[in-house]
Amino acid sequence: MTARRGWAVVLVAMFALTLVWRFLPAGSPPIYDGECIADPYEALGTSPAPKAASTTFPVAATFPASEVLTGETPPQAQILMETGTFANSTPVTVSITPVAAPSIKPPNGTIEGNVYRFSALNASGIELEPTSASVPVYVILRGLTSAPAPVIDRFNGAAWTPLSTLNAGCGNTFEVTSSKLGEFAAVSPGGAKAAPPPTSGGIPAVAIIGGLALLLIIVVAVLFTLERRRSATP
Repeated sequence: MTARRGWAVVLVAMFALTLVWRFLPAGSPPIYDGECIADPYEALGTSPAPKAASTTFPVAATFPASEVLTGETPPQAQILMETGTFANSTPVTVSITPVAAPSIKPPNGTIEGNVYRFSALNASGIELEPTSASVPVYVILRGLTSAPAPVIDRFNGAAWTPLSTLNAGCGNTFEVTSSKLGEFAAVSPGGAKAAPPPTSGGIPAVAIIGGLALLLIIVVAVLFTLERRRSATP
């Protein structure tokens, strides 16, 4: 193949790649550091049931930096704690429990996935809160989708409070910082429950990629055929 035809193949390939980038739906976030392996979401009341998690921290001069997370892949609920988050003069048990959604609805949308209760109890069964706003907890929940991105709300037994929410990465997981525990849930904005991307309507991404790949193969085959004929001509 001549250099001229080689450059033609390169240009066609670049054009095909540009079309793929243009028509494929944008990811959020666009890049993961490694492969994301996400099991199907486990909803309360279905089988398999969503998992709970609980860890008891022994008496210590200072509560240790630690985490508690449920056993799915990725975990559907997690709590990250800094050094000194709770008073630790007695053992402290930190728990995550999937619970039924309260009858009071969030003001900013519809709950998607499970509601999880995050709690910390001392040895007397007294509920604890972080010792101060300077040592908050970090709650991470898995939603059902990243488009539109949900907001994590906290329920205090009487009302829901939307919290500033960040995308935490793999498996539609989202993170908030909170100075209080309670019940937390991912809330789909707009008052409509988020759903997976539609499987019909429009041109499927697989069809676009397949068509462009076929076009590239045809162009390469034609160029090789023309070059072979030119070489065979006396």
